[in-house]
Amino acid sequence: MPSTYAGPLRDEPPAIELHNTIYAAQGIRIDGLADTGGAAAWLKVIDARLPGGGSARRRMPAVDELVELRTAVRAALAASVSGEPVPRAALDVINAFSARAPRSPLAVWQPHRAPLAGTDVHGAARADVILAAFAADAIDLVTGPRRDDLRACGAPGCVLMFLKDHPRRAWCSNACGNRARQARHYRRARESSR
Repeated sequence: MPSTYAGPLRDEPPAIELHNTIYAAQGIRIDGLADTGGAAAWLKVIDARLPGGGSARRRMPAVDELVELRTAVRAALAASVSGEPVPRAALDVINAFSARAPRSPLAVWQPHRAPLAGTDVHGAARADVILAAFAADAIDLVTGPRRDDLRACGAPGCVLMFLKDHPRRAWCSNACGNRARQARHYRRARESSR
């Protein structure tokens, strides 16, 4: 049971980070959510980027729920990147997870000060708040203005996605960019030696 998450974290939106829990290392496909320990380690690392709130019951999502949502998110993001329609089944799953923790703005009273802005999750469990956050982010990615910036990494063997934040960005990380450039260099060298 791993205590640390060994997979990639790229400071991407939460739905992309969920997508990227399936990754390749040295040519081997790895599932970062394959077991409870891996899922718990990943959630611990990403927790600061998730919304607060929710009741104490069922603090963390079950692995099977994370995997079900990840499968739908991966299908939706892949379709968006390729310009295909997002499968209805994927959207149905994403919408169902999003509905598990309805959110509304909340003004929090403070004595002798201005109210603070908060969010009411209407009694949802913490696990449902987490799952709904991933689902809501996926909805935003496939329906909002950032859809055109979704990319699949162009490096050989990489299966990660990222949100393009620079006009020339083509890879999920510098390491993948270096690997892609090396592969291109070796391919050109082989072609010119023929």
